Amino acid sequence: MIGHLKKKKRILIFSQYYLPGYKSGGGMRTIVNIVANLKDRFDFFIITSDHDGPSDRTPYKNVKLNDWNEVEGAQVFYLSGIRTVYSKIPELIRAVGPDIIYSNSYFSIFNIYLLILNRLNKFKGITYLISPCGELSDGALKLSYYKKKVFIFAAKLLGLHRNIFWKATTELEKREIERLGIETGRIYIAPDLTARPASLKGEHRKLEKKEGSVKFVFLSRFSRKKNFKYFLEKLLQAKGNIEVDIYAPVDDEKYWNECAELLEKMPPHIRVQKKPPVPHPEVHAVLGRYHFFVLPTLGENFGHVFLEALAAGCPILISDRTPWRGLAEKKIGRDLPLEDDTSWEKAIAECVSMPQEEYDLWSANARKFALKWLEENDADKLTLELLEKI
Repeated sequence: MIGHLKKKKRILIFSQYYLPGYKSGGGMRTIVNIVANLKDRFDFFIITSDHDGPSDRTPYKNVKLNDWNEVEGAQVFYLSGIRTVYSKIPELIRAVGPDIIYSNSYFSIFNIYLLILNRLNKFKGITYLISPCGELSDGALKLSYYKKKVFIFAAKLLGLHRNIFWKATTELEKREIERLGIETGRIYIAPDLTARPASLKGEHRKLEKKEGSVKFVFLSRFSRKKNFKYFLEKLLQAKGNIEVDIYAPVDDEKYWNECAELLEKMPPHIRVQKKPPVPHPEVHAVLGRYHFFVLPTLGENFGHVFLEALAAGCPILISDRTPWRGLAEKKIGRDLPLEDDTSWEKAIAECVSMPQEEYDLWSANARKFALKWLEENDADKLTLELLEKI
């Protein structure tokens, strides 16, 4: 006789973008990894848009739009058009009957609508959890500053933050959430889930590194927040044979045009090329073809691609506005202040002049660090505890 089986919690996730897309960045990867790692413990339902990121508005061809699809362990509903958001979401929430509504953004159109529904007491018996995904960092808030400040002010004034739980990835993000006036007891810390270690354990490559030459890779969304123009400005002063390849969907055409003006000023010994975005299964192999990964970001709450670069044996050159700090001491990269131009110029020069033996050490250290972190981090446990507790 079969004993009582504990009913699994139903978790309804709102994510602006989802599989089969790959152009929208780490926030989506977090949701993919939550489903992959915890689908045996929870029933996941995901509501998302019908296209792949802000740079690609073409609807997916191989999914049923405005209907449920089975996608790698989750039921996924692809909404077409903004009008569908308003007309369908209340109906879908009733149909799913979730225990938890999980919003993978604070400023998205999905979450703004959910905040209003929650304030109108439409979520009775449902726990509402928001993960801001770095949107409340100082660097992120500076972009579209006045719009965001007005929205935050209105949200506080109208009581839109009532009866909500929050997920922070670090103590720093917890403090950023507290600035909204959120009670500490309603904020839980759980690092973003990563891909399972086995998926990153390809063979470690040995990449030739000549003194006086270097290959940099930028693999991320191309937006003002990622701050790639800053790196280009520092490159103008650099010496040596330098190659930089950009794998990125362009989210901000105006920002790309600003960078393109700088590209025209690059001296002959510096070659910068734009490449097509990379589907996630190919990221590890692509990163393994470069000496250093670069991202002078204005702020990240986690940064999946940093871990992927390190796992590929590709040391990272990033800003100090991420949780990944103390890289130089570990000989796996550099985390540098954006206020100090000289430190970036010196770091670029160091990458150019690094000899093979030293580079091999950095590359091996990077890979060992990433695989050890993946084996030992407790993100699975903390996320599981959070979703079971609230």
